[in-house]
Amino acid sequence: MKRTLFIIFAMIVFGLVGSHATFASENMGSIKDSAFLVLHFQNGVAHPDGVWGKMLYPQVVKNGSIGNTKKALEAARKKGMLVIYVNIAWRPGYPELPENTCALLRGAKEKNECLRGSWGAEVIKELEPKENEIIVINFGSDGFEGTDLDMILRVKRINNIYVTGQCTEHVVATTVKRAVNMGYTATVLKDCTSGFTDQNYEAMLKILPLYGTLITSSDFVSKVLPALAEH
Repeated sequence: MKRTLFIIFAMIVFGLVGSHATFASENMGSIKDSAFLVLHFQNGVAHPDGVWGKMLYPQVVKNGSIGNTKKALEAARKKGMLVIYVNIAWRPGYPELPENTCALLRGAKEKNECLRGSWGAEVIKELEPKENEIIVINFGSDGFEGTDLDMILRVKRINNIYVTGQCTEHVVATTVKRAVNMGYTATVLKDCTSGFTDQNYEAMLKILPLYGTLITSSDFVSKVLPALAEH
């Protein structure tokens, strides 16, 4: 009986979420108050030789997330949307990480990976930043924690963020949840991200609509950007 009630409740909740997602997409602001975020698309994460990329890259290829992000990024630039990169990197000695840091980050520390200025901390070649595009440095799975991302967004009067990145269950989900709790509206380009496993990715696609809207890169280019440009 309890299980049946839970299933019914879940269906109601996700039904409401679906309605809200449609409503949100109709009130998404303008180019001027929107930003395109590129999270952790760097060599350490999204390259087959990266410290995390060695595990994640097959899923990156499977989802076509690099090519999809490149298409959406180029379209956002042409429309004049603010582009912000967030890369994970640390100083020598890893002063930003506690001794008992989580297993996900411990591997990089033990292998001396993703130090500032290193290959692992650089954006992958396919998505290289243009001159004067902003690169924020973070230290974990949150694009906001300990960074100036929020300050930059507020100075630029940004209300809406369009999110791409690697990987879904870590920096993408954490940053989206934090952004929404801080008052931003978030939209995730779901084919511009990947999970370490199919199960992780699919689970996040069920959870993230509770916080924002999920669209494809094609939706972003053909529907969202033209609508934003009209405002």
